[in-house]
Amino acid sequence: MGKEKLALAWLLICQFCNFADAVFTLYAVSRGVKEANPVMAWAIEVSPLFFAIIKLVVFTLAIDYIASRRPWVLRYIALLLMCVVAWHISFVFSL
Repeated sequence: MGKEKLALAWLLICQFCNFADAVFTLYAVSRGVKEANPVMAWAIEVSPLFFAIIKLVVFTLAIDYIASRRPWVLRYIALLLMCVVAWHISFVFSL
């Protein structure tokens, strides 16, 4: 696989994991868990839709910038996000 295709694959994995993180975060908050990030906690208080839009847009801007400057970093971001999603999944199954 070429470097550009590989970077695109990592970018898509990052985007998917960020979306999954947003969904699982909203689920956890609906079950009484407190959001640790104060900015995102405020966004959830405003509206869950506002939270999702802010999270997805800011992440997309940041990850696109990283992809254009240092695409090799995407794999590490994706691995970190996969760990976050795995943690969320473990929380869901512990309920």
